[in-house]
Amino acid sequence: MTMMTELTGYLASAMVLLTFMTKDMRLLRILAIFSNVAFITYGFLVWLPPVLYLHLLLLPVNTLRLCNLLAEEGRRLQVPGWLAVTKFVGAGRQVERPERAHPSQVTERDLPQPAVR
Repeated sequence: MTMMTELTGYLASAMVLLTFMTKDMRLLRILAIFSNVAFITYGFLVWLPPVLYLHLLLLPVNTLRLCNLLAEEGRRLQVPGWLAVTKFVGAGRQVERPERAHPSQVTERDLPQPAVR
């Protein structure tokens, strides 16, 4: 059991190291989620409450940040259980991107109108 516990700790530490080495934000969040899961397992096995509680808090943060990132890219993370949470914090909403029309297709009606007081 001790060997497995130590391996879990080393795996979690390696995942943190990989997050610091990556440049892609999506990959960073995915690695951070795996790191959180590994540290939650390690914190539970060794019973280190500070490590356990920290990563229990960081796991939803990283998951929501990944959902936000994917939503900005026009993708959706298919996690039905998190749907209510992501709607609450705004992670699930799609970013509205205006269609770009050719200048000859723009009419006066399409232009922003001044506010009337």
